[in-house]
Amino acid sequence: MPELLQIVFSGALTGEYDLKTSKKNFQKLFRLSDAKVNKLFTGKEIVIKSGMNEQEAMNFAIKIADTGCECAIAEVPDKNDPTNDPDFVDRRKGERRIRTRRPPRPGAIVPDRRISLGRRRGDANKTKQQIG
Repeated sequence: MPELLQIVFSGALTGEYDLKTSKKNFQKLFRLSDAKVNKLFTGKEIVIKSGMNEQEAMNFAIKIADTGCECAIAEVPDKNDPTNDPDFVDRRKGERRIRTRRPPRPGAIVPDRRISLGRRRGDANKTKQQIG
C-alpha cells in the first residue's frame, strides 16, 4: 500500500520575498480571504492538504515555495495507532502515574494489615493470633 503524505504549513518564509508579498502570493495561489491568510501565518503548524501521493505532494510544495513560503511534507498518521493520540501516555517509557492516595498524617496510628482478617462474618475485630 503506498504511503499517504500531507502538507504541513507554519507560515515560515524562504527569504525570497518579504512577508507582505509572500502573503499576497499565497492568497492569490489558493484564492483565500485576508482573514484566512492571516490565520495561516500565525506560526502554528497547520495541515493544508492530506492524503496525497509523493508526486502530488512535491508539486504542491513547489507551488508553495514559489510564493516565498516554506512547508513540510509529512506522513499521514495512522488513526488506529494509539500513540498518535495527544492524550496517550506510554507507561513503559518511565513515566509513572501520580499517586492519588495520601500518606497517613504524622503521628497517626496505622494498624498492621497483615494480621487483621478484615470484615468477614463478624470477625472484624479478631486477629489471626486471637483465633488461632
